[in-house]
Amino acid sequence: MRHRTHFMTTILAALLALGALAPMTARAGNEDAAEAYDRLKDLIYDERYSQAYDASRKFLADYGDSRYAEGAEFFRCYSLQRSTRDYQQAFDCYAKFLEAHPDGKWSDDARSEYFKLAKRLSDAGDPRGKAALESMAARRVDEDSEFKMSVIWEIMDQDGDVPFDVVADLLTKSKDADVRRHVVYMIAEVDDPRVVDLLIQVAETDPDPDIRRHAVYALSEYADEERVVSAMVQIMKTEKDADIRRHILYAIAETESDEVTGILINVARTDPDPDARRAATFALAEVDDAAATAALESIVETSDDEELQRAALYALIERDDVNIIPTLKKIALSKSDSRDGRELRRAAVYALAETDDPSVVPVLTEIVKTSGDSEVRKAAFYALAEHGGPEAEALLRTAAMDTKDQELAQAAVWALADVLDDADATEFFMAVYRQSPFEEVRRAALYAAMSGAGEASAPALGQMLEAQEDPEQRKAIVWALSEIDSDESVAILARVARTDPNREVRRAAVQALGAIGTPAAKQALRDLLNER
Repeated sequence: MRHRTHFMTTILAALLALGALAPMTARAGNEDAAEAYDRLKDLIYDERYSQAYDASRKFLADYGDSRYAEGAEFFRCYSLQRSTRDYQQAFDCYAKFLEAHPDGKWSDDARSEYFKLAKRLSDAGDPRGKAALESMAARRVDEDSEFKMSVIWEIMDQDGDVPFDVVADLLTKSKDADVRRHVVYMIAEVDDPRVVDLLIQVAETDPDPDIRRHAVYALSEYADEERVVSAMVQIMKTEKDADIRRHILYAIAETESDEVTGILINVARTDPDPDARRAATFALAEVDDAAATAALESIVETSDDEELQRAALYALIERDDVNIIPTLKKIALSKSDSRDGRELRRAAVYALAETDDPSVVPVLTEIVKTSGDSEVRKAAFYALAEHGGPEAEALLRTAAMDTKDQELAQAAVWALADVLDDADATEFFMAVYRQSPFEEVRRAALYAAMSGAGEASAPALGQMLEAQEDPEQRKAIVWALSEIDSDESVAILARVARTDPNREVRRAAVQALGAIGTPAAKQALRDLLNER
């Protein structure tokens, strides 16, 4: 018998280790919890609140993880309220319950008791009770707001008219920022002249900056009205949100109000917020006004804020006005050593490149000859290439041949690649290739010659091929020759395929002959095969 008992004990231990008895244990635990919960409810129904309070605490200690725990927590608060008459302690108990279970099965019952206790405490002068009543009132307003919002969306979906009074009530009374935000979004659907005044009120007073911002966005649609411009100007004076202030500036810039230019100029010059100054400067670009142009030029020429100068410069560029050429020249030749100063000079040159006026070429020529900033001079080379013409071409040729600065000479070569005709490009670049003392310039001339190679340039490329010692560059010339379908090109490639000392170059020449594919090229390939 002892052996059998020992055997059964061993089996039970193994089953427990494997969890085989877990379902039975859990089922037993659930049944115990259900029975204890029923006993707790009976105590509540019999109004034995003191015993119910003790039973609820024991239940939560024993079965706090069960599905009956929420009900037991509510009964603990309820029995505490009824047995002790300690309303402050019961009030705190309900507050914790609602925090833990805001939308639970017993939440409505708890909220009802909480409200009664809050009113009792408020009447007794307890500030916590008053605060709780205000919070619950706001919750009811917001629940009502959400209901109204759903009705409004349905009306809009059916192309109905949204009543202004309902929208205004939601926007001014709801404590829920999401509700107010949605109302601002839908305000454009409300056909009522009072909308503008409502939006102005919201933009001036709503505590949420995001809602004020969207009110300003909505007001932008009415920015042709003087009262809207005046309101936005007043908001600018008190608004702290930088994004709202910037949007106001852009909104009023699109109006035709006589005072707009003065407002923008004043903000651009004097506002303590650098972002607002830059926004006003960019907004001035939208104002088609001589005073705006003069203000931008003045900012570029006199401001100590180089970022603001750059904003003014870009605003001027957007105007596409040839009258700004002298200003651009002055900036391009300025001598500031700061990063912003250098960027301003280059930006001015790029703007000159985009200015479609022949008077720009002499200005760029002067910049090339007198600027002490090599990056600006390189930018001027490319700008001259954009404009083209005999004067620009002559200056670039001289720079490519004679400039003692390697980077500048190289920039001149690349600029010329966009200027010279195919007829004389290869010959000129060959001359640069032979004469330049700079390896990088010679390489640039080589690639420039190849990029513009035409049928007549095959002899010149052949000469470059013979003079070139670098196998990679010889291979590049071979591929340039493969683009020329001429007998002379075929003859040069056949010679390279036979005699070049580098196997990769010879192989490239064979492939180039195949790429040409003319009868002469095919014959050259057969000859090479027969010779082998």
